[in-house]
Amino acid sequence: METNQITITPEITIPKGNFDFLMEATHNEQLYLGCLNAEKCMMTDYDTCLKNIRRTIEMLGIELEKWSRAEQQGISPDEALRSIFIDLKRAKSHKGSQKERRRISKKNFYIRHVVDFEKKDHEEYTRKQIAAFTEDYANVYPTAVNDGKKKNKSFRDIAYDIYARCSKPLTDKGSATKEDCANLIRLFHGMLCLLNYVQEPYDPELTPMDDYFPVPYEYYDELNLIKGVNSKIYVSPDGNTFYMLKRKDIDYMDILNPDIYRERMRELSMLDTFWGRLGGIIGYGEHPVLEVGTHDYRRAVYKFAGRPQAMTKRFIEGLDKKSMREELSRGLIRLIRIMHEPVPSIPHGHLNPECIYVCEGSRGLLPYIVGFEDVKPDPVRGDFPDRNMLDDYFNLIDMQKFTAPEIRNLSPGDEVDLKSADIYSLGKLIKYIYGRDEIKVRDYVDELIVKDPEARPGIVEASRMYDDEVVYFEPTVKMGDDVLTEFRLLIYSAYHGFEDHRINDTVTIGRMFSSSGKDIKVDSPIASRTHGRFVKTDSGFEYIDMLSTNGTFINGVLYGAQRAGHPEPKKLKIGDILKIDHPEFLKAHRNAILMFVLGPSEHRMKERTIDITEGMVVSVGREPTDVTLANNRVSKRHARFVVKDGVLYIQDLNSTNGVYVNGNKIESAEPLNAMDCIRIVDYVFIVTGDKIRYFAE
Repeated sequence: METNQITITPEITIPKGNFDFLMEATHNEQLYLGCLNAEKCMMTDYDTCLKNIRRTIEMLGIELEKWSRAEQQGISPDEALRSIFIDLKRAKSHKGSQKERRRISKKNFYIRHVVDFEKKDHEEYTRKQIAAFTEDYANVYPTAVNDGKKKNKSFRDIAYDIYARCSKPLTDKGSATKEDCANLIRLFHGMLCLLNYVQEPYDPELTPMDDYFPVPYEYYDELNLIKGVNSKIYVSPDGNTFYMLKRKDIDYMDILNPDIYRERMRELSMLDTFWGRLGGIIGYGEHPVLEVGTHDYRRAVYKFAGRPQAMTKRFIEGLDKKSMREELSRGLIRLIRIMHEPVPSIPHGHLNPECIYVCEGSRGLLPYIVGFEDVKPDPVRGDFPDRNMLDDYFNLIDMQKFTAPEIRNLSPGDEVDLKSADIYSLGKLIKYIYGRDEIKVRDYVDELIVKDPEARPGIVEASRMYDDEVVYFEPTVKMGDDVLTEFRLLIYSAYHGFEDHRINDTVTIGRMFSSSGKDIKVDSPIASRTHGRFVKTDSGFEYIDMLSTNGTFINGVLYGAQRAGHPEPKKLKIGDILKIDHPEFLKAHRNAILMFVLGPSEHRMKERTIDITEGMVVSVGREPTDVTLANNRVSKRHARFVVKDGVLYIQDLNSTNGVYVNGNKIESAEPLNAMDCIRIVDYVFIVTGDKIRYFAE
């Protein structure tokens, strides 16, 4: 990734601020970062912003002097830079005269080369650019900061004045203003463009704030984002973490309608409360709602659990798997419960797809409410200036169908039950999510969208009805002959417990460990130094035993041992179990290595244990049970472990996706022994001594 870019997708890169052209023009990363740091502080710390511009000006002086000396003295740029630092060090010492100290300084380098640039015989287009820049500067700052009578008429005068204005915070703390920062950043940007002979207009929409960088609006459609009112989506420098920033205080409030200001502050307060509760309930700890900025320009920063996507028709059509639609529907039910259950409650009243973002995080699909605006359209006018306004009008009318009829027909003085209105909107949203498959939820939706608000169920009842009336989830990971492009390899050993690996390319496994990081080390004397290899092919993944001493068991069949002689590749599929064990032992050895081929997952998991005790009954399922598994393909009450007369059993409770013991689906209660493997969807349980070990959220 380039220093001056944020890569969102292979096709989309976002520039870091307005000074990214410097990297290409100068290849000086420090100079670019100095400008970037100044721009990042422009709305949050005015003094620091100007100090960073001053520091960047000094770095610019060194950069210009470096190339000048290299050209004049016929030396390399590195040698020229070393000579500059030697001169600067000598000038600071008492050996240099006062005149020499003034001549050899970072500031003097900057001024001298700006003057040299001004004296050059430029082409006509550049002269016009210089004249336009000088006029722009003179309009903003008619007189010099150090001399009220001096006019900023020349490039040299402007160079002095920028440096002087950016030096004020050094002697007068708190003297910088928001207007100074905005103007000087823009004007310094124009000066750098001239000095580097580039044409880059300054775009306020690309101004970063602290460590967040705005996503340009032209990428919103490609990323399926909403162009929200009074809010904007930002991204972290690594391109993986997304934020929403909403204005806290409004500039020039005296010209705004006080009612508008109060409404915006009310919405922010609701979002603060709502997102705080959301983070606590879904277990997403890193969910900050921060306030950044200075007294006259503050924003609230909200962090998403993944890349936010608008709940548009295009997004809904991409949910081609039934379980994903049910997962999103359950997320919306959870959102409304979060709004309704606390005291005081925060009902919405105008829920619709345009105020909802959906993130695909480590816990699956997570919907967020990001706006509380009223979607009631203004009266239609016959003099629309363009087609876009007409499209917006009819889009608002389309959004109105999600609003309860008692709110759409609300008259002044009427009172409505906003909680009941949310239930109506929930029914419409679930119908919207299922689309062409709405017949599967028709009976459920009809219960929610009745016209009589008092006849609608509460959110707790609506949640129970969804569980009872909507069919169970279908598997999202298919087994069989589908091409396996990547998978999770979950490895278990007695010494290290569970280790989770993501396999998307050829990888070798064994006791030998390569410094390249592409190999997987297993610490067991039973494994050979290079035991086997997972090979990626056009038709999926294959496992090849590398003529190991003890071979590899794949679903109970021994492959590749020198004494058994089965070196042929074995095609893998989801659900396969591989074991490295001594082939002559009747029972699994304590040093055996178990490997499980599972579907890809972004869930963050860790090892957990269940103590085996006489008479215990431990239920496993998706609902709050003894062992809760946060996966939509796990049934509400999926299975249970039972100890009876000293024997441990696993029982399938008529689950949709079944229970597998050592790779075989069970039909009734199955007795378990040490090192037996139980798989429930993508979760693995292993019996070890007096404990059951498993890997889950």
